[in-house]
Amino acid sequence: MDTCTVCKSSDLICFLKTSKLIYWECKTCAAKILDPQHYVSNSYEKKHYLKHNNSITNTNYKNFLLKLIDPFKDKILTSDIGLDYGCGFSPALANILKSDGFKVELYDPFFFPNKDVFLKKYKFITCSEAVEHFFNPYEEFDKINDLLDNNSWFGVMTAFLPKDELFENWYYRRDPTHVVFYQEQTFLHIGFQRNWKVVFPSENIVLFHKK
Repeated sequence: MDTCTVCKSSDLICFLKTSKLIYWECKTCAAKILDPQHYVSNSYEKKHYLKHNNSITNTNYKNFLLKLIDPFKDKILTSDIGLDYGCGFSPALANILKSDGFKVELYDPFFFPNKDVFLKKYKFITCSEAVEHFFNPYEEFDKINDLLDNNSWFGVMTAFLPKDELFENWYYRRDPTHVVFYQEQTFLHIGFQRNWKVVFPSENIVLFHKK
């Protein structure tokens, strides 16, 4: 692997080899990345997502999503139009926001592949438990940047990297569809590359502001 998929740096080291899988660490943005030769197929990926119990009727999942929604709602207006990017087959986060009076459109490459969203601008974009699945995060964050209007917000929820010695046995790494892992330094670099202000309101949450 020659280039970091998150920031395009070539400053990579082999971080871990385990269970025939290879992980790289970027010394520029501090992301850890599964070698692309180990990415699962699209058909496997879709079947795996369909196993998730991500229904809005699942109280535990709803409470989980509120960790992103609660700090995010303070930044946006009910008159704004937003996008749930990578919403999955059961867009619970969007449904919660809609129930609070917000207008939210949906995009997911497998379940809501609406290409019309890429012709619009949004005042807010949410991305819950999706960025760790990005095969090409640099390009995905650029797409999101193009979708964001002036003075808009982009909210992300993902499990941040643990200490290096905990990575091999980390439950998040063991999900075969998780291919890239972030920490605060990674998100600060992502924001720097796109001139976004970066805020960390709570554990595993990052909010970006595009001026």
